[in-house]
Amino acid sequence: MPGRGGAKREFRSTGVYWSLLLALILAVAIVIGIVQNLQDVEVKYLGWDVRTPLVVVLLVSTLAAAVLTELVGVFWRRRRRRQLTEREELLALRGGPTEPAAAPAATPAALDGTPPSSPPPSTPGSGSVG
Repeated sequence: MPGRGGAKREFRSTGVYWSLLLALILAVAIVIGIVQNLQDVEVKYLGWDVRTPLVVVLLVSTLAAAVLTELVGVFWRRRRRRQLTEREELLALRGGPTEPAAAPAATPAALDGTPPSSPPPSTPGSGSVG
């Protein structure tokens, strides 16, 4: 019932259509680049001497840059993950505060903003004899 005093509905998409549109634009740009750069170029690197279309040189360079970027990212994330794991292990060994693996279930006391009460400390002689 549009027009009533209810909450406005918000639409959130996954972005797939924008991704497809961007991919289509990028593909068209690449095809235009291929058509306009069919001339051969001479590439000399160390002892190699190769004649190849310019577009091949551009695509290989772009692919190599993307692969190297991903490799650097993988190594950086792996190193960072190891540092964080070592930090957590060190805190656990020192007896410091560590983050719990899962959040405890919310209790009514936790919902009203009051801190949970801790059990009374036990004394050596106050335990029950069994």
